[in-house]
Amino acid sequence: MIINYSEVAVKELIDEVLDDYARNNPNTCTCERCKDDIMALALNNLPVKYVSSEQGEIYTKVVYDQIGGKAQVIAAIMSAIQKVQKNPRH
Repeated sequence: MIINYSEVAVKELIDEVLDDYARNNPNTCTCERCKDDIMALALNNLPVKYVSSEQGEIYTKVVYDQIGGKAQVIAAIMSAIQKVQKNPRH
């Protein structure tokens, strides 16, 4: 199975980042449509990291954690939250 590790990373972090942001910005919508829009925007601004095995996924996760990949994912999610908050589609 081929997966995009950037997508895995966004899915792992989006709830935590969105909840933290919403705590400080009470008007932030956390509905599924807005969440999907946030994920799509974040993924469009991250490099694609395809892996085809569990070993590849583990290796990519370690590399991501070591070289600031997690911070890059969080920054992409935060930017996407702000864009969606300004222009919600509902």
